Amino acid sequence: MINVQGSLELRLADWQPESKIEQLQYEKLAADREMVNNVIRRTLIEVAESGAWSAVKKGVEQLGQQDCDVASLRLTNKQLRASRDAIVNELDAKRNLWVTELRNADEKIAALRDKTSDDLLNANTRLCYAEKWLFARFEALELRLNVPRAPAPRFDHEQRVHEELLKAFELQIQEREKALEYWRQRYDVDIAEISKRGHKKCEEMKTASAKRMELQKLFDLHAGEIRGWLTFKRERAARLAREQKLRASATNIQAWWRGIMVRKALGQFRYLRHTKGKGKKK
Repeated sequence: MINVQGSLELRLADWQPESKIEQLQYEKLAADREMVNNVIRRTLIEVAESGAWSAVKKGVEQLGQQDCDVASLRLTNKQLRASRDAIVNELDAKRNLWVTELRNADEKIAALRDKTSDDLLNANTRLCYAEKWLFARFEALELRLNVPRAPAPRFDHEQRVHEELLKAFELQIQEREKALEYWRQRYDVDIAEISKRGHKKCEEMKTASAKRMELQKLFDLHAGEIRGWLTFKRERAARLAREQKLRASATNIQAWWRGIMVRKALGQFRYLRHTKGKGKKK
């Protein structure tokens, strides 16, 4: 059985389901195979331990229950399909009804729009007619009652108004010309002052730049001197430390060698040999 399962897994290694139904069928087959394997395993264990077959009975009952579940699921599926078809038919009927109502509403809106446009044109026509009739009635009444009209303006009056307007325009032109001349002069003065200040700032900038260069050179010179002095101090300190170390080393060596000479009675301390010998004889 293990060999069969292994060969089946090898055959299905490169297999891909083409639809969801095949995937579900494959999953059901795997679940059934797993259930059969579990039933056989439990049965063998139970037979070996107690000699009973309750595992097989439970497996059969489980299969029967699955068959009942499948039948109930099929019945439920049929009921759901019937309900779905009924709902779809109802929705189609409502959609058709809504389409018809929408079409009727569009027709009513178009009719109302045309009626509104016609009423507006009719009202404008009536208003124009009433306005013309009122003007004509006013003129007829005016002619019937001989209402005197205002006299036409005289030529000298028009000439005086024309001259006053010319004077006003000339005054405005003169004011604009004076303002233009003032701003021209102001512009020239401002430009000259700005140019003067610009030249002055340039000179100050050049002077400051030259002074800065001099100070930079002086700073570099002093920095070099300071670096030289610091280097000299470090070298002097190192030299003094080295000389002190050499002096201390020489002193230690001299003291050590003097001690050796005293203990061994060497050199100028040779006379100590006889002194040490006499002391031993005593």
